[in-house]
Amino acid sequence: MKIVQLMKKDKSIKVMTFLFAFIIIYVILLTSVDTRKYSLKEGDIAKNDIKATRDVNDEAATEERRKQAVNSVGIQYDKNTEIINNIIDNINNDFTIMNKVKDENSDDKTKLSQLKSSLKTDLDDSNLSVILSMNKEDLKDLQQFIIKTLKDAYNGEIREDESSDIKKAQSSIAAEFSKEKFSKDATELGIAISNSYVKPNMFIDSKKTEEIKKDISKKVENVVIKKDQIIVKEGEPVTANEISVLEDLGLLSNSNGQSWYIYVALAVAVLIVLFLQIYYIYRYYKEIYRDNKKIIMLCVLNIISIILARSVGIISPFLIPLACAPMLMILLMDSRISLFESILNCIFISLICKFNIEVTILALMSSVIAFMSFRKMKQRNDTIYAALFIAIMNALMSFSIGFLVSSNLVDNVQKASFAFIAGILSAILTIGFLPIFESIFDVVTDVKLLELSDPNHPLIKKLLMEAPGTYHHSIIVANIAEAAVEEVGGNALLARVAAYYHDIGKLKRPYFFKENQVGGNNPHNKINPNLSALVIISHVKDGVDIAKEYNIPQIIQDTIQQHHGTTLVKYFYVTLKNASDNPEDIKEENFRYPGPIPSSKETAIIMLADSVEAAVRSIQEPTQGKIEEMINNIIEARLSDGQLNQCELTLHDIEKIRRAFLKSLLGIYHQRIEYPTDKSVMRQKKIESSKEKRK
Repeated sequence: MKIVQLMKKDKSIKVMTFLFAFIIIYVILLTSVDTRKYSLKEGDIAKNDIKATRDVNDEAATEERRKQAVNSVGIQYDKNTEIINNIIDNINNDFTIMNKVKDENSDDKTKLSQLKSSLKTDLDDSNLSVILSMNKEDLKDLQQFIIKTLKDAYNGEIREDESSDIKKAQSSIAAEFSKEKFSKDATELGIAISNSYVKPNMFIDSKKTEEIKKDISKKVENVVIKKDQIIVKEGEPVTANEISVLEDLGLLSNSNGQSWYIYVALAVAVLIVLFLQIYYIYRYYKEIYRDNKKIIMLCVLNIISIILARSVGIISPFLIPLACAPMLMILLMDSRISLFESILNCIFISLICKFNIEVTILALMSSVIAFMSFRKMKQRNDTIYAALFIAIMNALMSFSIGFLVSSNLVDNVQKASFAFIAGILSAILTIGFLPIFESIFDVVTDVKLLELSDPNHPLIKKLLMEAPGTYHHSIIVANIAEAAVEEVGGNALLARVAAYYHDIGKLKRPYFFKENQVGGNNPHNKINPNLSALVIISHVKDGVDIAKEYNIPQIIQDTIQQHHGTTLVKYFYVTLKNASDNPEDIKEENFRYPGPIPSSKETAIIMLADSVEAAVRSIQEPTQGKIEEMINNIIEARLSDGQLNQCELTLHDIEKIRRAFLKSLLGIYHQRIEYPTDKSVMRQKKIESSKEKRK
């Protein structure tokens, strides 16, 4: 069984292809991200410098920075503003008691006893005696000053865990009293009362302190060891912190560290890219998605792109033939598919090149420039011209970006030279790979079609020499079909080329076909209608055989086989039926082409164009009305016969085809069409003619 047939038959091939592509690409990329392992432990002397293979957090340094930040956070306090109010109330109460006791008619001893037991302030006997000796006005002044002094003290912060704050407040009170003109005894009393009320107004808020510490800790930025930064220096002992970093990078042979994380991340990245590539085809190119061989071809092209990047990148990433895969995709599939798929492949290229920004930009540039350059291909050598343009643009871009990264002129010139060489290498590889893909996957590219349309192609030359009528008929059919296919959005170039070859089966017996008969000599007059029908019908099979002999692509062989569908060879069928004594014995199926009916728009339009051209050619005096009627009759006949049931043409398409056929045929047969004449012109010609006769 052929590879192509197997690809068409197996419905699970898409899943298998996807998995195969995933495994191959994943393994290739793994060789790029996987790194050398070191057998080291704390205290070992490093034999060489060890650099970070990627950015990694230095956990030990980060933790140290975090501790410093947390330790810098001071204790948070909660200020109690109600304390001073309570103190003022107590002072006012005490002085009220003092005045009340002073007013009593008792001896001093009794009054001292009452003061000691009633006052909230703990005062010694000397201070209590001062109270009894002071008049009420002095007491009131002292009361007000004590309150003022304490208010000033409590406007500040007296922390519960700092005894020095209380001492500072008491010193401040003493200093304030020293400025006033109270008596010595009154001053000592005021200071004693004030000091007894000095207490903390700031209390430790443990919850708030912890919250701030946590917040500060979270805001501390990680200490990052950058990619290619030296972790361990040659000749120096390896520290515990360095071992930890190496372990995180997965660089120690006795520990995987976070290698598993990298492997999983890489697998996810590959899966996402491949999924997007396949989903794009499924979403916008369903016909291609249904074709297993094209899905396989797409995956193979992606794999080739990665293999080239990995292998050539070992020498220099700037030598990678970045444009090769995009050019092949354009030639084998579609320019928009190439652009989308190649841009996604740039992710893989970037991974292989260790996220080298210059190479990544060049890969993107190659994809876009290939998309712009390969719009119209006339021959394989056009690949060289397009690649040369890509090479020049890549060299200029590499040179420009190089100076943004480094001012090293020699290095930048070398990179630009490599980028230019990579463009030329892309063209060489594209030209080399193209026929291989065309052969294995039976793909007909525009380049191949253009080669097949060359008048110097051996088969076309043979058709011209041995069946000139068929050759000219095929040329006209090609022109008619191409115009119609363009109208319905099909592959116009394919239609043109397929039309060139659709009747090559007539080469076997050219003079059995009317367009090749000269002088009215018709060999069908000498044989019975049964045999004539067989000869006519056999040109389809003969055409397929000849196409295979000349290695004509399968898609054109399909057109040759289907261009008559299962239509009836009506002339010989009717002739035999009319001449037969038992017309009911004449089976219609014996006079029908074996088919199958057309399966594509292009083949269906060639079928219609073939019939229409032959029919219009047979009109004795073609007019626009006659041609239009003939076109309509043939299209209606093919529709009613079910010949267009599998070609995906809509009724709207059919109407476009009618108009395109009419326009093309009017252009071809315009010299034979009778146009309405201007009566005034005719009248003038008659007058001039009569004058000539009189002369």
